[in-house]
Amino acid sequence: MSGRADAPALLAPADEAEFEAELTELIAALYTHHDGLSERVDQLAAAAAAAGNERYVVLAELTRADMYSRTRRAEDGARMAQHLLESTTDDLVAARAHAVIASALWRLGETGESANHAEQAMRLLTDDDPLCVRAEHALGFAAQVNGYRLRASSFEWFRYAQRLAEELACPSLILANLNNWAWVHYERGELAEAVELVERMRRVAEESGEPLNASRADTLARILLESGDADQATTVIRSALEGFAADTESDAIPSCLLTLAEIQRRNGDLSAAIESLTSCRDMCVRSRIAEMGARALHELATCYALTGDYKSAYGHMVAFHSEWTQLRSRQSEAAASVVQAVFDIEEARRRSREFQILAECDPLTGLWNRRKCDEYLGPLLEMSPLTRGPVSVAILDLDHFKQINDRFSHGVGDQVLCAVAAIFQELTAPDGHAVRLGGEEFLLILPMDGIAAQERCEQVRRAVAAHDWSALCPGLTVTTSAGVTEMRPGDDYSSLFRRADQYLYTAKELGRDRVVAHVDPSHP
Repeated sequence: MSGRADAPALLAPADEAEFEAELTELIAALYTHHDGLSERVDQLAAAAAAAGNERYVVLAELTRADMYSRTRRAEDGARMAQHLLESTTDDLVAARAHAVIASALWRLGETGESANHAEQAMRLLTDDDPLCVRAEHALGFAAQVNGYRLRASSFEWFRYAQRLAEELACPSLILANLNNWAWVHYERGELAEAVELVERMRRVAEESGEPLNASRADTLARILLESGDADQATTVIRSALEGFAADTESDAIPSCLLTLAEIQRRNGDLSAAIESLTSCRDMCVRSRIAEMGARALHELATCYALTGDYKSAYGHMVAFHSEWTQLRSRQSEAAASVVQAVFDIEEARRRSREFQILAECDPLTGLWNRRKCDEYLGPLLEMSPLTRGPVSVAILDLDHFKQINDRFSHGVGDQVLCAVAAIFQELTAPDGHAVRLGGEEFLLILPMDGIAAQERCEQVRRAVAAHDWSALCPGLTVTTSAGVTEMRPGDDYSSLFRRADQYLYTAKELGRDRVVAHVDPSHP
């Protein structure tokens, strides 16, 4: 636990109590419905500002950031919380910001770094902090600790979160914690314990009048199915899908579609199962929900095999294997990060250079990952141009990379990524840095002005095109497109990356295998 550093002066107890009550309702609404939530955040922020209570102004804005993270705007939510974290000296605000960042990163697939923030969100709180914040943070931390089955005693975190949620008398938090708790038992094959918890969940929902959202309905349906009640499971899951517009979790509906498809497959209705899985896969691709999307591929392969369409089954299984391997490589790193978070992650990182390399590097190419890139760029963006000197960034994308995977195999695709990464690393040395953002997308950080950066990226483009790719696979050619921009005064992550991404898009539109940059003389 930590004491306060320069916490804002509090107002009269009545004012503080009113603000805390409204914050409690806003946090509860995050788990139920978001209709009108943004307007209520505005109202709390305005009332707190009028009363001179800066703490609750920021806590209101962090509620908005948390809402973003649950509605497919996770990156926006994380950026907003990061900005508020950097500008506060109040431990309560810092704890809440860490919790929002943890939630957003979890949804973005950065589960290792998410655990670090979740641990900080717990560490910074005291028993005097608002009960709604302590309960919500405990709920999130319990889910993350159990996400990698660290140890049996970790169920104590669920019990602790449940005690706080019941003390708060908040049905939405009680239901959310029971849902997460039941799901962990279900995944471990502990069906009796899972059944007991979902029965508790149903009783709470009936007694409180709080409906089960899609995420909770999915957990209930899965456990009903395994308990032998397929008809009731179908009723529950269809009800959730019909009311999905009010749902608050970006991956809940794809998960419900997976459950529905499994019910349909077990009932022998393979065409309906394939239709449900295709809808799930399309939704996951649009919303970048990696794990659910990979699971949909696996289930599609199973269904096509059962219909006798072995060609489609094989294609879906190959695609699944590639996506799942990449996903698990990230999650293995994340599991290590959770362990370190529980046992003082910062000290462990200082002692373990090997862990630091794993946390900062892409496991396939060895380049910096997005996390390391953000750590490096953050201080540069805060410096004045005269202090930092010229800095440019380039986003590069391999042209038609999907066709390489489809035509030559995903194994060849991985070798291409490694070879390209070596070219990028060589041509950015000694002062620049190459980063793998994900998939076939890369970033170069170059300590030079826009004109020089454009010239350097042309060298990179020519080197990729001239590489002897036939030695890797006959008939293989590889090209890359790039968008280059120089860092400008007032830039933040969003503006810098948006500009580079726009130029990359232009390069693609102009025919690919080219570099597009805009050098503005007014921005040295």
